[in-house]
Amino acid sequence: MNTKPKISYINQLAILLGLIGMSFILASLVAAGVWVIATGNSFLSMQKDMLNPAYANAMRWTQLVAATVMFFVPAVIYARIVNHQPFKQLGFTSVLSGRQFFLVLCIALAALGLSGSLGTLNEMIPISKEWATKFKAAEEAYNQQVKIIAKMNSWKEYIFALVVIALAPAVFEEVLFRGAIQRLLQHWFKNRWVAIIVTSIIFSAVHFSYYGFLARFALGILLGLIFYYSRNIWLNIFAHFINNALAVSVLYSLSLRGENPDKALEENFPLIYGLVALILIVLLFIQFKKECNNIGTNNIPDGSPETIQNNNPFE
Repeated sequence: MNTKPKISYINQLAILLGLIGMSFILASLVAAGVWVIATGNSFLSMQKDMLNPAYANAMRWTQLVAATVMFFVPAVIYARIVNHQPFKQLGFTSVLSGRQFFLVLCIALAALGLSGSLGTLNEMIPISKEWATKFKAAEEAYNQQVKIIAKMNSWKEYIFALVVIALAPAVFEEVLFRGAIQRLLQHWFKNRWVAIIVTSIIFSAVHFSYYGFLARFALGILLGLIFYYSRNIWLNIFAHFINNALAVSVLYSLSLRGENPDKALEENFPLIYGLVALILIVLLFIQFKKECNNIGTNNIPDGSPETIQNNNPFE
């Protein structure tokens, strides 16, 4: 059987990167338009106005629309080019079990301990004072925006924040990073670890957070393994959503009590917590792999050349 793709993997990568580049430019333009409509202000003052809590809702809408264009749109267009069934290409399948969701929930909760410890480890890495000052300033600017978007005075604002900060990134980022990039790299290099590690590095890097790099990299590894074993993007979306939703819920709780959210945004854990969490995560993944095998994950088409027929829509 001929297993070569009708569009070579190097060309698929070029197409995907080109689409991401165009989407990034388009997202910037669309975000500026949404901002002007939502606030009535000039886009020239957008960067300064985004630090004003009065424009929290405008920031939420702007981020929601920008994330859709930046992450979701290029992934879907790429998948349509390489497969006549784009959503199956991206991992949207119905082969699921309740036990999978339960195990993914446990993995996501255990990952909180691992992430907090890796935040501590990240701060222990020696860097120059100049770079430390720059990274701290960038982290503070990011946290300031998060605090504004996540400022919630009612349950309606809490739900909206969950959609913008938790659900939308979970859907859009997983579709692009796991459904498109990781799957492409896995087929190309025939090595799951190369695909998962490279994708996780990119996933963490695009968040532009030095002190959060190791934590997001580790989260990317876990999400990559969930997708590799399950071949189902719904489980990735669920795990990513849980990770984000817990953070939003903590901020909401602090907001209701009138407490400063800074501690929650910057809190790290001792390294021993990460070791315990890692052991638990390994044990959970053993069970998760067994469950995926039990429900027939291996029978789900993985988007590889041998499982896709007529994958060129222009042919």
